[in-house]
Amino acid sequence: MRTLTLMAASLLLAACSTPEQHLVGSDRDSHGCIGSAGYQWSALTGKCVRLFEQGIRLNPTDANQTSSAFVLFNADQTQAELHLPSGEQLALTRQGAEGNWSWQGGDYILFPWKGYVLKSGDKVLYQGE
Repeated sequence: MRTLTLMAASLLLAACSTPEQHLVGSDRDSHGCIGSAGYQWSALTGKCVRLFEQGIRLNPTDANQTSSAFVLFNADQTQAELHLPSGEQLALTRQGAEGNWSWQGGDYILFPWKGYVLKSGDKVLYQGE
């Protein structure tokens, strides 16, 4: 009986293992940005940024979509960086005359109107303040 108890205890202890623990904040990307803390790399600023703190939120105009896009500007607003919910990042360049500026890149046009509006072709995708 004693041997049976000892064997059962040994099996129970052997079956128990400590799960591998992951250190919170150890998920750095190739630029050193910590994704779990909300940071991601901005090629425009050359540093890790929290888009929800430093960017301008553009909310979707489609009621079925729930994720926002964000836009960052450089200091003189000649360039913008668009961060789409899909994870795609696009560089936008300012076009037009002063007071009638827009930022364009790829199929997207960002222009100021009651905040900012992002269009692709003739379709308004996002707008925000």
